[in-house]
Amino acid sequence: MTTRRVLSHLFVALCVAFFLWTLFWLICRPVVILHYDEGAREPVVYFFNNNHSITKDELRPGQVERFYSELFPEADSFMDISLPMSSRDGVEIKPPFSRVDVYINGAAKIEKVETKFGFFDRFGAR
Repeated sequence: MTTRRVLSHLFVALCVAFFLWTLFWLICRPVVILHYDEGAREPVVYFFNNNHSITKDELRPGQVERFYSELFPEADSFMDISLPMSSRDGVEIKPPFSRVDVYINGAAKIEKVETKFGFFDRFGAR
C-alpha cells in the first residue's frame, strides 16, 4: 500500500469516528418528556426552565414534547416545568437522571412524574 492510500484510509476512519461521536453526543443525552392527556379539551401553557433558559409553549391534547439536557451536567444544574396559566403546578428536576416522564392530566395538573436512571431508558417508547 502506498502512503497516499494509507493516509486516505486514515482520513476516512477519522471522519467516520467523528461522525459517530457527534451522533452519540446528540442522541444519548438525558431526556425530559411531557405527556398531555388525550382526553383534555384545550391546550395547556407550560414554562420549561433549563438552567435559566426559559421556554414558553403550549401542549395540545395528546401531544408529547421532548427536551434534552446536557450529557454531562454541572452539579448545580436543574430543570423546572410549571403550568402557571392553568393550575400553578410545577416540578423541579435535578440530575442525575436518564429519562423523566411528566404526565399532565385533562385538568391541566401534573398527575405523575416518573424518573428513570438506566442508560437505555432514554430510548424507550413515547
